[in-house]
Amino acid sequence: MTKTTLLFVTLLLFPTTILNAQNQTKFKQKLETIITHHDSIFWSGFNTCNLEIMKNYVSDDLEFYHDENGITKGAETFLKISNKNLCSSRENWKLRREVIEESIKIYPINNYGAIISGDHQFYITEQNKPEYLDGVAKFTHIWQLKDGVWKMTRILSYDHKAPPQNTDKKEILLSNDLLNTFVGEYLAPNSGTVIITKKDDKLQIKAGDMLITAHPQSKSLFFSKKAPLTFEFIKDHTENVLKMIIREQGNIVEEALKK
Repeated sequence: MTKTTLLFVTLLLFPTTILNAQNQTKFKQKLETIITHHDSIFWSGFNTCNLEIMKNYVSDDLEFYHDENGITKGAETFLKISNKNLCSSRENWKLRREVIEESIKIYPINNYGAIISGDHQFYITEQNKPEYLDGVAKFTHIWQLKDGVWKMTRILSYDHKAPPQNTDKKEILLSNDLLNTFVGEYLAPNSGTVIITKKDDKLQIKAGDMLITAHPQSKSLFFSKKAPLTFEFIKDHTENVLKMIIREQGNIVEEALKK
């Protein structure tokens, strides 16, 4: 084939290539709209404990994989467990799931349906107290289009973690000499002996089985990234540490005197 002939063929195929790309883009956008719509309806049923909505969106042979609770097989079993866990005590306890929109990704499955994945977080309300973030996790849902109806055949919820804490606080650097002044044993009324050590330029606070890494916010105030706790060290006029004040969500829960 001559260069002229090759160029001619390329020019003929170029519009077709563009058209195919445009069609694929339109198909992907339409699929994303459809899956996002159905997925949001299912989770609205979950959040309002509407089992009829949930039932309409799960296949009879559903498999639900949870990294902590294991596998649940079948729509009937899944709905019974959901009814027990979500609906039986809604007067005193309520769970709400919220997707992190920017994390969502949707992929087509040829001759089957689609996959949607991303991150979600769970909020709890107890006895009319303010709602609080209880945990975060990743999810993957496999949707099947069968006889014109979309249903989930597989649900995966995994990588469950406690929510990050004290995200409004900024960590600073402190010298090893200053950190060493906080090291030692403290005595708390409820927790008993509290031991503070230093590891990798961070304070480690141990009370019983609890071990917390304390991050410095100032020269005397530290915070945890895994629990809503802060630790304030009080010194005398000679810079000797007298005690540590422990606060949970801003409220004092312990005052531990240094031995």
